[in-house]
Amino acid sequence: MSLNKRFLKRFVPLVAIILISHIFLSFLEVLGLKTQSNLILDAFLFLIFALGAIIIGPGLDKEPGNFVNRFLILTTLQLLSAMSVLAVLVFMKTPDVRRAALQFIAVFVILLAIQSFFLVKGVKKPLVKR
Repeated sequence: MSLNKRFLKRFVPLVAIILISHIFLSFLEVLGLKTQSNLILDAFLFLIFALGAIIIGPGLDKEPGNFVNRFLILTTLQLLSAMSVLAVLVFMKTPDVRRAALQFIAVFVILLAIQSFFLVKGVKKPLVKR
């Protein structure tokens, strides 16, 4: 199985589980935000990470030496996208923007860490050949 398929097979279900859990906690009113707000923010997170998989996925199998450049571009685009979503929240004067922004950033950082772990684990070469 190619590295791209392994990455997608592991990462996409984990993203879905995390975002569904976040929406479920919102539905139970544990997080203090309206479910609709969290649904919209989680949809943006899913879009950011789905587009990220499209950006980095095709190059995982072809040029492993080019991985660092693609990874940095991916992370930069995802961070800029996330900050743009937060800027829109502030610009629209969303009620309870602080709580929404903190939750958005928390979920974003968790997803970014998981994505980075899977990508680095997937392309890491053993140091000693056996």
